[in-house]
Amino acid sequence: MSAMNGDVVPTRGRGRIMGCCIALTLALSALVFAPAAANAEAPPVVSGTVLALGDSISFGYTQEKFNVNYPNESPSYFEGGVANNFVKLLGGKEELGKGLVLVNDACPGETSNGLIGENEAIGGKASTEPPGSKGEGSYHPCAYHQLSGLPLHNSLAGTSQLEDALSILKEGKPAHPIKAITLNIGANDELAAIAKCEKEIAEEWGTKGESPKWGGENPKQSFTLCVANTAKEVTFPHILKNIGDILGVIDSQSAGGGHYTGPIILMGFYNPDGIVLEGSDLLQSGFNSAIENEILPHFPNVTFANPFPIFNKGSTLKAEQISICKYTEMCNPNVQVAEGKNPASPVFGKDGDIHPSQLGSTVLGKLANEAWKANPAK
Repeated sequence: MSAMNGDVVPTRGRGRIMGCCIALTLALSALVFAPAAANAEAPPVVSGTVLALGDSISFGYTQEKFNVNYPNESPSYFEGGVANNFVKLLGGKEELGKGLVLVNDACPGETSNGLIGENEAIGGKASTEPPGSKGEGSYHPCAYHQLSGLPLHNSLAGTSQLEDALSILKEGKPAHPIKAITLNIGANDELAAIAKCEKEIAEEWGTKGESPKWGGENPKQSFTLCVANTAKEVTFPHILKNIGDILGVIDSQSAGGGHYTGPIILMGFYNPDGIVLEGSDLLQSGFNSAIENEILPHFPNVTFANPFPIFNKGSTLKAEQISICKYTEMCNPNVQVAEGKNPASPVFGKDGDIHPSQLGSTVLGKLANEAWKANPAK
């Protein structure tokens, strides 16, 4: 018997056994990995896109969130706005189901001019006021990002929201079906007009002891007259024109237009100043009516979501305060405006952040969803 050098198995036999072991290992590997490959989930299917255009309300901004997170203003902290809540509902089984993607172009502080931008081909104009200004001569887009450097949900890369929307719509050939567009804009135009009145009244009464331009027996009355007349004669007509221009460009079938025929949800206005600014409820509710009467008849694919009856519910100011405190941040103790800063001075000491509360944003999302359900273009 020949020696085997301590090996239990002869060399040739061992080679055969090793070959068998390798083959068995490969076979077992195939068994292990085959089911995993077979059960691997396919990439999520995008059933459609919801495009949100607007200001801080669609962005999901509140002053408290901004203060708490400063200087880390990641957009992830602001995902509770009307656009997010609307998409959650729209993605339900009774509406469109899973696979919806939200493209949120909204920019805090945006005016109706800024949403259009300076591109004259789509209704913009060259700005006659510096960046950051919210006057009628400023068409600079999104100062929140372009000037302050703060991040957005969807980077506009120097373009306006309307320009970005057109790049997504691709003249009727978008990469993914556009299932809905939401638009809320104009509140910052109103705020700019109010701020302008505040400045004018303070200067007139400070230097002349009266307001020759607006009248009134005291600064508060002059301020109220300035706000009311400016809103009716200047601010509201300006916002209406810009909303009409924005919708017209999105729907336009001409070269460069959006070629969009699907549902558009136009968000109406609530009045956070109902308890601090005399007569403002009548102005805001009247403006909502003007939108319905002057905008909707020209755009059959647009439905209107009006939050005023909910946010400003109440037959008296004290009753209305309950609704405003519930649905907005006006009564949040962490963001109160110093007493006396507002010429209209708080009637009940509530003068905080105008943005919707978490509940308010949820309600706005529901109103947008109801408007979508009623939209004939869906």
